[in-house]
Formats: sequence, structure tokens, C-alpha cells
Amino acid sequence: MNNIPQEQNTPYRLELLAAQRQLYSDAKNLQMISTVLAVPIVILLSILVAIFPQLAVYAALWGILITLLDFLVFSRQQKSIQETAANIQQIFDCEVLQLDLNRLNSGNRVEPESIFDASSRYKRKNLNYTALENWYPISIEKLPIEQARIICQRSNIRWDSRLRRRYSKWVIIIIISLSVIVFIIGLFGGMTLEKFLLAVLAPLTPAFVLGLRQYTEHNQAAAKLSRLQDVAENIIQEVSQKILSLQDIDRKSYILQSQIYDNRRYSPLIFDWIYSRLRRESEEQMNKGAEVLIKELNLTP
Repeated sequence: MNNIPQEQNTPYRLELLAAQRQLYSDAKNLQMISTVLAVPIVILLSILVAIFPQLAVYAALWGILITLLDFLVFSRQQKSIQETAANIQQIFDCEVLQLDLNRLNSGNRVEPESIFDASSRYKRKNLNYTALENWYPISIEKLPIEQARIICQRSNIRWDSRLRRRYSKWVIIIIISLSVIVFIIGLFGGMTLEKFLLAVLAPLTPAFVLGLRQYTEHNQAAAKLSRLQDVAENIIQEVSQKILSLQDIDRKSYILQSQIYDNRRYSPLIFDWIYSRLRRESEEQMNKGAEVLIKELNLTP
């Protein structure tokens, strides 16, 4: 009853997905560089300072410089790339879900050359677009476009929310582990309080700041997504109860899509290797959840 399963797999639509995936990876690479400079290198410096106390001032200076570099360079560039990726993903959603892009907040226009460049770089690392096919559950073809669109939006939201909650758990485990390392260094290194603060804690400050920021931002993003999921599920419930007209469903879909777009622009990123590890299970749950909702709507008299 709708063409979403077919439209999402056309060559141009897959090119859009490839472009946004590559740009998100570019932004994550910047985040990874910042993380490496703030965590493993700083831990190494702390160990060296315990052995060579004369390096304490340089270790503290490194910690300060990395904090400033992350704030002034890495974070800003990362956000710019992330917004472009979100704009491309918005184009994909609007075309596949049959939404008018001009009615939505979709940021600055993305030049076709930028899309082609990003998708080409994606394809240089991947032989084809197979991993990008069936972005949305193919079972939604049984529904009218107005209903199918809401199911797709809800699936998108829940999938993202679950990834972020699981990622934030990993982050807090890393923070606790790092705290234990710091404690051990101070305990067995026989350091005075002054030496411990200058030689160990000060250099590790960027790592703690980065970890706590990641944990807080991902939890906040997951909470926002949970609220959006409630909104989507309320719409689906109203649809099943025949409360909404087609115009009402359409209006609510546009509002929801704008909120999804804002979430993509501003939410923190998840590293690709973690994203890939969590993706399969989350996608399976997304498809199962969509099938249940589809059956409920199909059974509605």
C-alpha cells in the first residue's frame, strides 16, 4: 500500500545513506583523535611522571592544552560535519517517507557534489551498499503511507535511544576503571597530595571530563528520544482508535520529523566500532517491534 521498501533501496537513496554514514564516520574520527589524546596518552604520561617526577609540569600542561584543543577545534569541526550528515539523512527520510522537505527544518542545502564526494569515499571502503539496504522494516509496505511513516519514525527513534543507553553504560564502566587506575597509581606510588594532584590527577582531567560529558550527553539524548518515542506511540494509538484524520496524522508526522532531525544534529556520536557491535541486535528488535505495531493497525476495524 506504500512504496517505502522499494524507494529506500533505489541507487540515489542508497547514495544518500552512504554519504551520511561517511560524514558521521568523519565526525567520529575527529572525536576518536580527541579521545586518544585525552585518555591513553594521558594515562601513559601519568605513569611516566610516577617514574620521572621532573615531567610533572609537562604532563599538567598537556592536559590543559588537550582540553582547550578539544573545545576550540575538535568539537566545533565535529558538530559542523555532523550537521551536514543530519541534513543528508533528512533528505533521505523526506524522499522515502513522502514528506515535503520545504515544510521542515532541514538546515542548509547540501550541495550534490558534497553528497557524491562522501558517498564515493564510503564506497572506496565498502564494495557495495548492501549494508545500507532496507533501512526501514520492509513489512511496513502493508500499511497506508500515513501509518507506515509513523511506524518508521517510531522505529528510528527507539533504535537510536537503545543504542545510546547501552553506550552510556560502557562509558560509565570505563570511567570507573580509570578512577581505579588513578587510585592505584597514587596508593602504590607513595606520592604526596601535591605530587598526586600535579602529576596524576591534573593530566587525567581531560579524560574524566570527556567520559563524564559522554555519559551525561548520551543519557540526556536517550531521555529525549524516549519522550519522542512516547509521542510516536501515542500517535499510533490514536490512529488505531480512528481518532485522527489523515490531515492530523500528516501534521503530527511533520512535527515528529523536525524533532528527529534536531536530535540527529545535536546528539553526541557513537564510535563506529561500538555502533557496529550493537547494531545487529538493535535492528532485529526494531523489525520485531514494527511487525507487532503493523499487526495491531491491520487488525483495527
